[in-house]
Amino acid sequence: MLRKFIFFLLGFTMFLGSVSFAEAGEAVDQLKQSIDKVLGILQDSRLNAPQMKQQRRDKIFQAVEERFDFGEMAKRSMSEYWPQLSPAEQKEFQEAFSHLLENSYISKVEKYSDEKVSYNEEKPKGSRYYLVSTTILSKGQSIPLDYSLYNVNGQWMVYDVNIEGVSLVTNYRSQFRELMRKEGFKGLMSKINEKLTKIEEG
Repeated sequence: MLRKFIFFLLGFTMFLGSVSFAEAGEAVDQLKQSIDKVLGILQDSRLNAPQMKQQRRDKIFQAVEERFDFGEMAKRSMSEYWPQLSPAEQKEFQEAFSHLLENSYISKVEKYSDEKVSYNEEKPKGSRYYLVSTTILSKGQSIPLDYSLYNVNGQWMVYDVNIEGVSLVTNYRSQFRELMRKEGFKGLMSKINEKLTKIEEG
């Protein structure tokens, strides 16, 4: 599963650099608000002291959580298995999945290295859905990165990240389907919790 996490980590680097706009709209504007919040936290010298590490991490994830709908990402990643879970199992999975993404993200964001991000276009995918295409410029490489968002009461929330043509949700879905088929829900949760332990200890 670690290899798949790389797509997620790269996806979050959109928060880590200066931004140029080729075309701006409401969805892009709201993403930029989140970018500015995270940059402000990273650049706040008061939060760089060792004793402030956890507080800084909490602030970073709070800012990200305002724009990324981890619950929707969890639901889509479980696909057809989601309605088969009890409400308690859905809650357990959603919380673990969110923690998995949170811990993976934080380990990346703390390695802030001033990547540049270019916003290329914003395309509608129906009345409530948009695709925001960006390019990450890092160490001489250009990495295409797309964000799928949907409108929830005026807020544009990210529900998938696509890097170089590969969807984060689709990658998790294929892994979770295999684990559910072979080991069931308990087996899946065991794998996720095992990964969480390794990330937290590492």
